[in-house]
Amino acid sequence: MLRACLDNIRSNRQKAVEKVSAFRKEEEGTVTIFATFMIIMMLMVCGIAVDLMQNEMMRTRVQNTLDRAILAASDLDQPLPADQVVDDYFAKAGMTEFLDDVQITPGAHLPVTNYRIVAATARTRTPAIYMAMTGVESLPVYTSGMAEEIIEKTEISLVLDISGSMRFDDRIGRLRVAANEFLESVLDGQAGTTTSINIVPYAGQTNPGPIVFNRAGGIQFAETITVDGEEQPYGGDVENEYVDEDGNTQTETNYVSYRDRSACLEMDSSDFNNINLPSGGYFQTPHFMNWAIDAPTMDWGWCPLNNTAIQYAQNNLDSLKTFINTMRLHDGTGTHYGMKYGVALLNPTSNSTFRALETAGLVPPQFADRPAPFTDTDTRKFVVLMTDGKITEQVRPKDANHQLNPTKELNARKTDRERISTSSTNITRFYSMCDKAKAEGIVIYTIAFEAPDAAVTQMRNCATEPSYAYKAQGVEIRTVFKAIARQINELRLTQ
Repeated sequence: MLRACLDNIRSNRQKAVEKVSAFRKEEEGTVTIFATFMIIMMLMVCGIAVDLMQNEMMRTRVQNTLDRAILAASDLDQPLPADQVVDDYFAKAGMTEFLDDVQITPGAHLPVTNYRIVAATARTRTPAIYMAMTGVESLPVYTSGMAEEIIEKTEISLVLDISGSMRFDDRIGRLRVAANEFLESVLDGQAGTTTSINIVPYAGQTNPGPIVFNRAGGIQFAETITVDGEEQPYGGDVENEYVDEDGNTQTETNYVSYRDRSACLEMDSSDFNNINLPSGGYFQTPHFMNWAIDAPTMDWGWCPLNNTAIQYAQNNLDSLKTFINTMRLHDGTGTHYGMKYGVALLNPTSNSTFRALETAGLVPPQFADRPAPFTDTDTRKFVVLMTDGKITEQVRPKDANHQLNPTKELNARKTDRERISTSSTNITRFYSMCDKAKAEGIVIYTIAFEAPDAAVTQMRNCATEPSYAYKAQGVEIRTVFKAIARQINELRLTQ
């Protein structure tokens, strides 16, 4: 009996030992010291991440405010002082105390210049809630930025068709409105101080004006003619309006020789092998018309009269608009002549002529150093060419001093006229000017305004790219000129 009890006790003790041993070896549900340490580290890392995320969110908010502020402040058309603009942006964002420093070049109050640089820095700190356990109470926020707006110097030749066909469907009226809006856009704000515009009207020929005519060695036709064996003056009366001292409009009549009414140069094929202004001696284009005149809209002459001669390097909006609104139509379509002068007036070799024109008061002093070199990276050059017709042949009276030239068109006296160049030759000369201009980096926009297919093709082939060639009908010409002005403004502006 005793033995049985002892055996039972031994058995129970053995089972107890085995259970305790098994419990000691069981690891399920236990937490080790390492695991506890890792959990704490993970919580700290997550906390640090939250602190860093909040810091980055604040940095982004401050940076965005700073970027918007300096962009607005660097705008050359901004009427407020640049530092005031930056202050206002930070105040509205509730960050006034964050703004650290603002620097404006060339100054807080913009002088007459074509650039402005605004640099700013902002500083603050964000609380570090979780990182505080490591002794870091806050995190720094530092932002900076710089914005620069430069209105690059711009030279534009606006080459406009004033041929007789522009009178149809009030094309000339629509052109005047569209061209004036173009001028308003490209001369708006500070851009007006750095933009020079040459207006180059062309009909059968292009009139560079008496000064350029003389500089090119122009040879005028005779001042007198022989009629029935007698020498007579070759000219006529011209009526001019003027305002007297009392403010009343008066009309005066003066005799003017026909040769002094215009100043076109008779160029030949060699002149279209380069993009220089004519030089070396040229005969004057006679005073004649080929087709019948429409007196209400046209003045007599294949060569535009001197009051519709080229306007050089101007930026006075009012005077340019007055010129656009008063230029008269003439006979013929010699687009190659217009393009020749339009490109030559962007060629730096013309600088001596610009200086001579400045001395005569025909170019503003600030543009006497133009055209800028083609290598000048701060200057952009553009030709904007508009036509409503295809390039035609060139005809002339056989006698430059024929007594009927000033009164009877050649088409009614065909035995008195001769062709000096075919339309095909003139198109080739036109393309030569376009190609040489593009080779020098001049950007060419063209507009075919209610033009035939042949003219549309000529304009497309001349443009810098096909997308720079526009077609317009009716009032669409305003939209086209606005689109070109917008592109010019974008191309000359960097920020």
